[in-house]
Amino acid sequence: MTVARFERLDSHADLATEVVRYRLDNGLEVIIWEDHTAPVFSYQTWFRVGSRHDPEGRSGISHLFEHLMFKATTTRAEGEYDRIMEARGGQTNAATWVDWTYYKAKLPRWELDLVIELEADRMEHLALSADMLEREREVVVNERLMRVDNDPEGLLSERMYREAFRVHPYGVPTIGWMEDIRRISLDDCMSFYRMHYAPNNATIVVVGDVATDAVLNGIVRRYGHLQAQAVPPELTHSEPAQSDERRLTLSLPLSSPRLVKAWKAPPSGTAEHAALEVLCEIIVGGDSSRLQRTLVEELELASDVSGWVSSWAHPGLFELSITLRPGMGEAEIARIEAVIDASLRELLASETLTLASGTPEFDKAKNGLEASFYRGLADVGSRARALGHSRVTVGEWRDLWTEAARLVAVSPADVARALAATIIDKPATVAIALPSGEAPEDAEDDEAEDGEHDEDNGTPND
Repeated sequence: MTVARFERLDSHADLATEVVRYRLDNGLEVIIWEDHTAPVFSYQTWFRVGSRHDPEGRSGISHLFEHLMFKATTTRAEGEYDRIMEARGGQTNAATWVDWTYYKAKLPRWELDLVIELEADRMEHLALSADMLEREREVVVNERLMRVDNDPEGLLSERMYREAFRVHPYGVPTIGWMEDIRRISLDDCMSFYRMHYAPNNATIVVVGDVATDAVLNGIVRRYGHLQAQAVPPELTHSEPAQSDERRLTLSLPLSSPRLVKAWKAPPSGTAEHAALEVLCEIIVGGDSSRLQRTLVEELELASDVSGWVSSWAHPGLFELSITLRPGMGEAEIARIEAVIDASLRELLASETLTLASGTPEFDKAKNGLEASFYRGLADVGSRARALGHSRVTVGEWRDLWTEAARLVAVSPADVARALAATIIDKPATVAIALPSGEAPEDAEDDEAEDGEHDEDNGTPND
């Protein structure tokens, strides 16, 4: 039998301890960040498959399969994975998003061999039955009912993304269309497993109180014999340029009207994306942000304003979301849209973006984002997640540190260019939800064994 070898690829060394990436002969990547501050470690397996890779007519299969990975293997009965992890003090979960699926475990440092054994086992020996599929399918069906069909905000978001992305699969909900969830077969799942859960389509990230040699030796022992597979090429079609504004209005069981306005935005890992993050912070980031002051405090048209820039591998959206005060309607929505437009134009011409040195408002936005970035790296799990996300989304794991540098480098002129190129006089997608006067229906609340294994991803269309 051929003995697997690993190759050191690259590293990041301007830290107290070096972060290093390796690759086995079969294509499996391993990123290790030793941190002996506390006797715990995070072990995450990232697969380069998410809902944008779901085949037509089988939307939601990436998400459904994430649930199924907590079932049985040929060597362990259904539920045994969870029982072992719980008995050893482990915390486990998983998530699916548009670009990826990942599985995470956090354990005491002496359980390294255990987690390597368990994760390698289900990557190689997953054993599914028709009964397992049907039970987990019902969990996902109920999840969709709860998060989308019977959740006005979820339904509004789903419809808005479908309107914004008419060609690209970002317009298809991560959880899937209900009719597709119902038609996924056991053969579909096993074929998906063989195609995408291959060593050459995965990156293992280990952060915490571990020894690099022990991690590598354990992974070679458990994963080294796995064979690389022919991962199918991605067939994602680019979204055509949007030439006109798109609007939709829904009547939903809400207590207050909602307005969501979104523009196409560049992908994660670009300087333009970083500039839009600063812009979003200036506009809706906190109590002193421009739209918070204008819409909530001064005009008293809204009770909440928020926004985000999608951190995706392909171009996504710059999104603003406004919750109006109860009793308001279409006239107030039109007024809010006018205020948003005027505020953005005013910002473009203001000293905040015209002075090369910036202003207190600009500096506050950048400082807040930078502080939030580093706070997000305080825990071994969050650091592992950041590394994995950078690897599978941007394609470069060291983008974790480049991201911070991009934020620091953003200038007022960069934000002005991003605002002019992305938003000012550019066609938006506008979704409006008006209260129907009806109370929302209750979703079914049946529980199944692995319903808890579905981390809240923060995705707007899941």
